[in-house]
Parts: sequence; structure tokens; C-alpha cells
Amino acid sequence: MERIIGKWSIPAGKCVLLGGALLGMGAAAEGQPSGTEAAGIITRWCFERDGGPLEDTAPSGTVKDVIEEVRGVTFGEGLANFEPDGFLKIKPGKETDLRSSGTIWFRFRLPVDEGKDETGGVRVFFENDSLQLSLVPGGTSKDGPKWGIGAAGKDAGTELEPKARPLIPSGVWVQIALTVEGDGPSERKGKLYHRAELTGKEVNQWVHAGSFTFTEKPASGIYLKNGQASAPLLVDEIKFIDRCLDIAALEGQWPSMNHFESIEAKPPGVVINHSAAKTGRFIAGSPSIVILADGSYIAKGDDYGPAVGKTELVRIHRSTDRGATWRQISEIEGLTWASLFLHRGALYMMGTSAGHGLGHVVIVKSTDGGLTWTKPADQDNGLIFPDLSYHTAPVPVVVHGGRIWRTMEDEKGPGKWGMNFRAFLMSAAEDADLLKASSWTMSDTLGYDPTRLGGNFKGWLEGNTVISPDGTPVNVLRVSLSSGGATAALVHYDAEGRTSRFDAAKDFVKFPGGSTKFHILFDPETKLYWALSNAVPQKHDSTAYGQALIRNTLVLMTSRDLRSWDIRKTVLYHPDISKHGFQYPVFQFDGEDMIFVSRTAYDDGMGGAFRQHDTNYFTFHRIPEFRKLAPSR
Repeated sequence: MERIIGKWSIPAGKCVLLGGALLGMGAAAEGQPSGTEAAGIITRWCFERDGGPLEDTAPSGTVKDVIEEVRGVTFGEGLANFEPDGFLKIKPGKETDLRSSGTIWFRFRLPVDEGKDETGGVRVFFENDSLQLSLVPGGTSKDGPKWGIGAAGKDAGTELEPKARPLIPSGVWVQIALTVEGDGPSERKGKLYHRAELTGKEVNQWVHAGSFTFTEKPASGIYLKNGQASAPLLVDEIKFIDRCLDIAALEGQWPSMNHFESIEAKPPGVVINHSAAKTGRFIAGSPSIVILADGSYIAKGDDYGPAVGKTELVRIHRSTDRGATWRQISEIEGLTWASLFLHRGALYMMGTSAGHGLGHVVIVKSTDGGLTWTKPADQDNGLIFPDLSYHTAPVPVVVHGGRIWRTMEDEKGPGKWGMNFRAFLMSAAEDADLLKASSWTMSDTLGYDPTRLGGNFKGWLEGNTVISPDGTPVNVLRVSLSSGGATAALVHYDAEGRTSRFDAAKDFVKFPGGSTKFHILFDPETKLYWALSNAVPQKHDSTAYGQALIRNTLVLMTSRDLRSWDIRKTVLYHPDISKHGFQYPVFQFDGEDMIFVSRTAYDDGMGGAFRQHDTNYFTFHRIPEFRKLAPSR
């Protein structure tokens, strides 16, 4: 059974387990204790239901927290949206008012304005009868405004030491933890921590913002508020925990997507290959998968990173038990960003000979299921375009109208990455010798235009060949933006694939995950285009940077016309955006199922991935009976 929450489809009856803490709502995972038993979480408020918050999760028989008053707050997309001067008052149960040791944890997005008010710039966002937490404007750097976190109270003893420092960029999601230790009004010590959720190379760390002493007894209420700001404030969730958490325990506290599957210590799916980040060799750079005539699966991924160099190493893996186990069967040097595809009984890979600035267009062939491969020696043996330089990804290869179609970009435009990409479509006759350069034709190229999307356009790349409803080829491209995301471009071609057509006024379309590499195939049975993509939920979307490095959520989408796309299922998810990612998905239809491979960044007991982009796992996944997710007509 699937429940639709906004546009996010999430398996019902599931919960989220992180670091031993049960954060989800609904039924507990099989064999797991309830949330309070597992981690001492007395109550949790989240906002996954449109129109209002979900109920307090305190177990039956205890004194529940009550939302006593709400003003200027709306709920949707799993978030509470606090309008200027909006507030939400929680009347705490007997165990959640910080009269004894405990932790309050909550998560919100920092505002994008400086938010001046009558206190001289300080914006209060949390308050009870003895304590206020606030955002303190810290000026503007080259990266924009920054905020510090401050604490103050009715008496001098509650002042935060050291003073707040401007550490966190505007528009970033941040977690706050307020920990209190001791019993009685004169003995309780407080500490304030924050964790900014950034997309940089470093793991997202908790920062000890300062300490203070409670000298008054907390009383009747806890407020979340948008302290006289000029812009809305988004809040994700609130937790009350019955013990004072230290830094180590705080590491396990992350936001959850309500009713999503349990987050495990090991990566989801089947591990095809693994490489620790410390080796400097990242794997599955350009994953691809095909199903051979005998039913076995062939998957490939590129090793890349500082220990590899410009000419990446392709590793070929085979499974004879429908993806349950894998073994490596061959390696290829001098091939990068290649797609696997089958044609007339032979197995091919098509990509470039090297990385940025050094790549010719090449193709290799195997007639023994991937054990041995040809070498692209010349223009009669796999060297298709010998000039420099070309760029691509493991994008779809489509047979239609007697021809084989594939998109690429050259790197001959002016400017740096993105601006130098010029999109084109190449094709060959279905009965041609695909290793001969003379078999292939190339369309005109379409490059960067700085006026597109009001100047927010940075370039396009990694296009998907699809056949449009009118029977002509279309290139559906990933679009790089200066800020934001969720945009793809449709470049149209004539029936011969020679001439391109693009109208910036109507051929940019809304496409969740359009800022990262996605994969599209047409399914004749449902007559739908299906896509796997790194959509960005609002609860992870930051105004501080674009969406290109937010890859923690993988969704399955459908469209009837390539212009309107709907999310059918959230397939993979982890709440951390810095060192977790499920990206560059490539899928195939396997009977009633969909199978796919992923370039995966995940925990491995050895420090995890270098970052979300530079992965330590190559993984295989299956979506059973995926067509049941198709919309009814």
C-alpha cells in the first residue's frame, strides 16, 4: 500500500531508525522496540500531514504534549511554515519541560534576509519561561549573510558563553540541540549545539555553541516562533528526549521522512563493489546495466578520483542469479562515461576515451558476454570522432526507425564547465558496422546561452535520447542552474536527427531532480515515460546553493508527454546530504520488475564516502511490479 504525502509517495507503516533512535511515526519496525523504549524519545512532532501536525508520539498512559496555540503557521510538504510573527506553543507533558535532564532537538531552515527587529537584529525562534534561543545576524560575506545562534534568559546566569558567532550561511537547514543536565532550578546546566547541513566535502559536524546555567524553573509552555521577521521560517520537526545527549549521541539524530523504510547501517540493495574513501579510488562513476539473452545481468562502473587520473578504469561485473551475487569478469582502460547496450547479439559500450578536455568518442564491442573487448584503435575499429573534446554519461541508447540513437556533448564552447558543453545527437543505421566512424552521423550542436532562464542558466549535459509522442527524437537534458533546480530541457530534432530545435520559452520543463543526472526509458506496456531521478524534497532544499549536490533522495517518476512529470515512489532515501547519495541511476525493465544500478555513497565503518559525489559503493536494486505504480488513465 502506498500513501501520497504531497507529491512524495512513501511506503505506509514504516519507521526510520538512525543511530538506535526511533524517529518514525506509525508501527515500529519488526523486532524493534517502540520509540520511547529504543532511545528515550518522549515525544516527537512532525508536520507530514497537510493541514496540521501529526500527534504527539508519547506512549499511551503518559501525559502527552499538547499544541496549545497556533498563529500564522501553515503545514505542507512535511514542514511547518511560520509566517512573520507566527508562533506555535506546545504545552509540555510532565517529562518534557526540562525540569530534569533531557534534550530538545529541532530542525529548521535559516532565513535568507537579515531580519531586523526591535532587539537590534536578533531573531527569537525558541522560548520558554526562562530561556530564549535566537538567530544573531553576523554580517554578509562573499557567500551571503551568515547567522550565529544565541541564548539568553531573564537573568544573567542564562547568558550563553561564549557569545554567538556567525558561522552558518543564510538559507541552510540547521539542527539545534538544547541539552540540560541535573535536577532542580539551581543545579541544571545547559549546553547548546547546532549542526548545519551543508553539501561540502566534510561531514556535517555538531558544533558546541556554548553553555549556560538555568536558575529558574521552566514552567507552562514551549514556543517556536518567527520573531518579527520579514520572511517565513520553515520548521521540519521537534523531538523531546529524556536524557542529556552528548556529541556522540547527537550524531544519530537526523530528520526523517515520515513512514519511510528503516535506515540501515549498511547500504541498501546488493553491493556489487566497494572501495574505501581513503584509497582515493572512487567507484561506479558511470554505472550502467543490461540483461543478456540468457537472463544474466552485466553491470559496469568506472573507477575515478585522485588515485585514478584522467583515463578512468572500467570494471565489468556479471550476475547469473538475478542480481543476488556479482563477480567481476573484466576491466577496460581508456574508456570513460560509457553506456552499455545490446545490439544484434553483441554487447557494446560507447563513451569517450578520457575525461574533460581529453576525450575522443569511442565504442568497444564484446561477443562473449563482456569477457573480452575490442580496442578503439582507429576509425575502422571504434574511434568514432578523433578530435577533441567530448563529454557524456551512461545515457540511454535507443533503436527507432531503423537507426540507433545516442546523445552526447562536445566541450568546444566558450567558458568553463557547463558553459563549454554543446549538446548534439548522433545516430547510425541499425544494420551498420557500429565500430566504423563512417557509420555514424552527428546533428548540429546547441550550446550555452547566458540569457536563458533569466540568467540563472549555467549549461546542460547528460541528455537522454527518447522518442517523442510524434515519433521524432528528443534530447532530455540535465540543466545546471546558478540557484535552485528541478528543471530539464527538451531539444527536438527532425526525423533524420540532423537539425535541432529549442524554444527557451516553452522547452524548459519542471523536472524533479533535473540538476543531476537522470535516466528515462519509454515503456510500451504502460505507454509512459519512466524516470529515476534525484528529486530534492523541500525539507532538504537550501537557498544557499543549487540542487546539483543534493543526491540523498532517489525517486521514480512518470510522464505521458515528457513535459509533465509526477513522482510515483521514493525509492531510496537517507537524511544526510553531505556523505550519502544514490546517483547516476541506470535502469532496465525486467519482466514485471525494474532493475537499476546506483553510484552510492554510504556508511561503511571506515569513515564512509569522501562526500556524496565521490562514492564508495556500486549497488544493484530492484523495484518489484513497478507498473502497479502507474497512474490510472
